[in-house]
Amino acid sequence: MVEKLKVDLSYLVFAWQDESEHAAYYLDTDTGSVVLVQRDLDDVDELREEIELQPNRFLYVPKADPRQVELDLFDFVFTVADEKLKTLLTLAMEAPDKAGSVRTILGKYPEQSERLRKWRDDIALQRVFKWLHAHDLEVEP
Repeated sequence: MVEKLKVDLSYLVFAWQDESEHAAYYLDTDTGSVVLVQRDLDDVDELREEIELQPNRFLYVPKADPRQVELDLFDFVFTVADEKLKTLLTLAMEAPDKAGSVRTILGKYPEQSERLRKWRDDIALQRVFKWLHAHDLEVEP
């Protein structure tokens, strides 16, 4: 049976994309809220205890696989029509910090930077919906 939840999708997508190693997010399947667990929060011990006591209620929101993030960036680069920019971005993809290098270059191209943000959000949203579906959850319109 699919359960429908009211979820703040923009925050869930943000949590999905948050690469911080110090932040963990859980989806409360009773309320639809996304819960941040971070060691410097005042109530972190209470949150952890609540999550541990009710493991069926809280779903861990997985972190993005860094290799997938790179693949997504490669896919984006192939959609760039400006050949000069595409060449710069292709070179940036050879840097140790691929995402940082791409962001630096796109800082001079605000329209493309915004297009990348929307691109990543759309991909993350698709993955969030698949993840929810895999857990028999659906977002209420």
